[in-house]
Amino acid sequence: MKNNKYIKLNVVQVRQLQNGIVFTGKMKFSQLNQVYKLTERREKTIDPFDNTPINESKVSSEFQRQLSVKKLKEIQNYLFEEIKQIEKRKSLGMFPSSVILYNRNYEIDDLVFNGSNESLTDNEEVILTESLIEDSFNNELDCCFYIKDNKLEDLYNLYIPNNPNSTLIVDGQHRFFGTKMLYDSLNDKKMKDIVNDFEFIITYLVGFDIYEVGQIFATVNFNQKPVNRSLYYDIFGSAPQTDREGNLQNDIRLAHDLAVHLNNNPNSPINSMIKLLGKGYGLFSQAFFVFNMLRVFRTGIWNHYLIDYINQGTEYRDIAKFMKSYFQALQECYPTAWPVKILKNDSLVYSSFSYEYILCKTTGLGAYFRLIRDIYPLVKSEPEKFKENIKKVFKKIDDENASKLFSKKGAYGGSGSEGLQDKLYRQLLSEYELK
Repeated sequence: MKNNKYIKLNVVQVRQLQNGIVFTGKMKFSQLNQVYKLTERREKTIDPFDNTPINESKVSSEFQRQLSVKKLKEIQNYLFEEIKQIEKRKSLGMFPSSVILYNRNYEIDDLVFNGSNESLTDNEEVILTESLIEDSFNNELDCCFYIKDNKLEDLYNLYIPNNPNSTLIVDGQHRFFGTKMLYDSLNDKKMKDIVNDFEFIITYLVGFDIYEVGQIFATVNFNQKPVNRSLYYDIFGSAPQTDREGNLQNDIRLAHDLAVHLNNNPNSPINSMIKLLGKGYGLFSQAFFVFNMLRVFRTGIWNHYLIDYINQGTEYRDIAKFMKSYFQALQECYPTAWPVKILKNDSLVYSSFSYEYILCKTTGLGAYFRLIRDIYPLVKSEPEKFKENIKKVFKKIDDENASKLFSKKGAYGGSGSEGLQDKLYRQLLSEYELK
């Protein structure tokens, strides 16, 4: 495999009480410096008062306002002084605790099968190979892959796409950024090489949604050591409000709860379509659903519901009502492209491999999540007629044309990248006359 496509790490799986996957290992500063991101927020790029573009700051300068400048300088000076002690064999420069990193798990739509001899497990998980991982690389890829090492138990090869902003630093921002400040300040090549080779102990989280990652962050920071809670907002986009039992209650939790509700409620059109752990049967992952619900929340169309939710009201439940109606409208307008369950291992399940359309996969749903901001304002005045009024929009594309548009063999049948989702969204805007 070409080294410039992926960062390959040897990691060990850690089994505790979690549902997702946790690896532990080590990662060089030079590697993390290529792929890190410090926030899950999606900053607005348009000024809400006069519709003018907002100049985006560089990540380094942006984060000076949240992280402690004093602490960063202390870390920078500490490492600098310890590097000078190396030749005297007196250096004790180390960070003995883990930097916690997060990456979303891969989805079927992230894989590109270019004649690879892929095979499936009984519950329809792909058996990855290095050639399949290499074929699936693109410059927008932001998921990770992992292959079990056959020689040692719990040892895995972890593949992180060598793309900027692909890996979130959940905890350890000061350690990383203090090291980066030192590296950027150095002119001596020998010292820069030493910093490049500096290895962080890492805990790598995979297969969680961003709400669960936020809980992990809150547990590590709020329960074990004092921290400014505004940092939570800066990373995850929401202040960690709590309910009477001390549980986080914010837009991240609401998006997570909606995913669980819509996947389990018998009246939900997407019941059992969501892969709650990011693998196995289903058509898209919980992490994908939560990410896109957060994207809708941040458009501002449901701000009053979010306030109601934080204040432990009941009006926010209309969001679930709308989402069920939205998916019911899709199901009834495009029955040909709507998925049906198949028999696998004596159970009826949704299969990514047997489904011949992309309507309910990442490309299709990514586009339809974007459309919510355009459609909801048209129907919000009549909650009891959500489905009927949404169908009036969707019927501008008939079932026959929809089956061609959403075919795996059509123009949108490739990998489910953000770019492809956005392209389909723009076509739907035009077809539905929503521009």
